[in-house]
Amino acid sequence: MKKAVLLVGLALMLGGCCWLAAEKDRTALLYLSHVHRGGGRAEGPDNTLETFLWCWRNGSAIECDCRRTKDGVGIMLHDRTLKRTGRGISAELAAKNVSTELSWDEIKDVDVGSYLGPQFSAHRIPTIEATFAAMKGHPTWLCMVDEKGAGPEYIAQQAVAAGVQDQVYYTGPSHAKILEWNKILPGGKSLLWLGAWPRNHGASERARADEWFRSKMAELRAKDFRFISCVSIHTYYDPKDPTDAFVPSTSVLKEMLQEFHAHGIPVVSIPFQGGDREETYFRLFDLGFDGFSTDYPSVMFKVINELKGERR
Repeated sequence: MKKAVLLVGLALMLGGCCWLAAEKDRTALLYLSHVHRGGGRAEGPDNTLETFLWCWRNGSAIECDCRRTKDGVGIMLHDRTLKRTGRGISAELAAKNVSTELSWDEIKDVDVGSYLGPQFSAHRIPTIEATFAAMKGHPTWLCMVDEKGAGPEYIAQQAVAAGVQDQVYYTGPSHAKILEWNKILPGGKSLLWLGAWPRNHGASERARADEWFRSKMAELRAKDFRFISCVSIHTYYDPKDPTDAFVPSTSVLKEMLQEFHAHGIPVVSIPFQGGDREETYFRLFDLGFDGFSTDYPSVMFKVINELKGERR
């Protein structure tokens, strides 16, 4: 009885985490699954409102990147410049730092979709206001905002102004920033992502990744995992590896899952290797992950539907 009360209290403190329900139904937290940069690698331009809407309408949350222009406008854009995604602009403009050298007026009409194909030529950079406005009235549309310099206070202000603060997860690799976020927005939700960026799938890189993750767990343990609503772990999956299909190792993944779950924290994974295969997500789910992140949205959508028994 005492344990149940403790878990309920912890779930409430972590911003309404549905952990107790998930103990009965392993699919209950799949709603935390989200699409990396809103579009993935190639299915839709990243960080545009059109791709955000596509993800939400397919039952997925989104992860996006928020920075500010030189004149202080909050925008959803991953890179510091428009070299990768901008089209129809001069090389000089494309090379400029958006946050320190360019105003909103200078970039608001730039085509940021054609880099994936002419069918996306109408895509433009969305403001944070436009993104949050689209979420209004759709309580299941979640947004994991990976901060790229916009600042926790600014993101919180925009979320509260739009009335979607319960749908916004402050996202990034810094636990310190999450602690700051909670001071600014008490009870605000957060997503901490953890990745060791291995160079290959070999034994030495697996060992290095394991050591990195264990050190990160020690740091989080020292802060008692405070105010972390959800965690996203970077994984690499190769079923042909005779030693272990995963980096970090399967044993370390299980250790982390057990500890996070003991603190009532759900865990998702983005497979940076193997993400184009349905098998990878099923393996992650079997290991105990509660959801996923992906660069291959259609693959993830299909897996989630199958896990929920909603084959289409």
